[in-house]
Amino acid sequence: MIKSLKKHAAIALLGAIGLCGSALAADPVKVKFAAGPTGTTWYAYAGALRGEMLERLPAGSTVDIQGTPMAIANTQLLAARRADIGLIFPPVAAWAQQPFGPFKKKIESVRGLVGGLDQYYQRITVQNDSPIQSLADIREKKLAVRIGTGPQGSLNEYIAKLILEANGLSYEAIESFGGSISKSSLSILQDQFGDRQIDMIIGITTAGHPNTAQLSITPGQRFLDLSDEAVSHLEKFGFVRATMPAGMFEKQDKPVQGVGFATSLYANERVPEQEAYAITKAVMEGRESLQRSFGSMKGWTAEGSVDPANLAAPLHPGAEKYYREVGLLK
Repeated sequence: MIKSLKKHAAIALLGAIGLCGSALAADPVKVKFAAGPTGTTWYAYAGALRGEMLERLPAGSTVDIQGTPMAIANTQLLAARRADIGLIFPPVAAWAQQPFGPFKKKIESVRGLVGGLDQYYQRITVQNDSPIQSLADIREKKLAVRIGTGPQGSLNEYIAKLILEANGLSYEAIESFGGSISKSSLSILQDQFGDRQIDMIIGITTAGHPNTAQLSITPGQRFLDLSDEAVSHLEKFGFVRATMPAGMFEKQDKPVQGVGFATSLYANERVPEQEAYAITKAVMEGRESLQRSFGSMKGWTAEGSVDPANLAAPLHPGAEKYYREVGLLK
């Protein structure tokens, strides 16, 4: 009888030790999340991703959303350890490792968590009654065009520079024709476009983008294609050929030829493996819920989440562990 009691006590003690280990493994996760400017799709994404994370992460976890100028700034914030996770576009993640463009020093500390959340396209829009039919018109006719794009340090602004370059133009050339370049938030650009203080917006968009959708209604806008030559030029910088389908926005009755890229979620390499695992698992388990909230995420697949083309950076070991567990990596 005494031996039996000792045996049960030993089992209970081992069980208690096991519970302590589980408790330690389930410590709260506290992260700073580099998102995008308030009022943008990325800021809305971050809010929804935060909700899915907190629903599945250990009790006491926190996800602090930071408003930022988007992809380029987010990459720099992760590298500087001023953010733990962040939304970045794969071409930007690739530029950081080279380095290229806005990055003066190589950044190798960014790690992929979840790729291919959505599909973005370049956006070149003019008012419906604009005489401009293509960017080639600006160069050939030396038109004094007032162009609006995103804040300095955003991919909106950087892709504007690359798109102009792909068409034999530059900020300096636009100004020499009597035109101008306005780098502002999307809300300011929306007002300027509606008041005809600018003639064109160059940047990026996705299905259901609130700013693009609003301009399709008031004052109305027309999308411009990129030429095959311009697309080929942009492919050198990590973008891929993509066509915006007709009907993605009100009164957009034609597809728009150009380039595309995805939004993906990254972490800095110093995020502990167990935390990166928990975050990746929480986001992937909330994928269908997120897709119901955002039409722009309808093409997001489990396989696309780990596709190297949707990350352009090494996987975080914690994310890799999750994907191996669920059979998405061998």
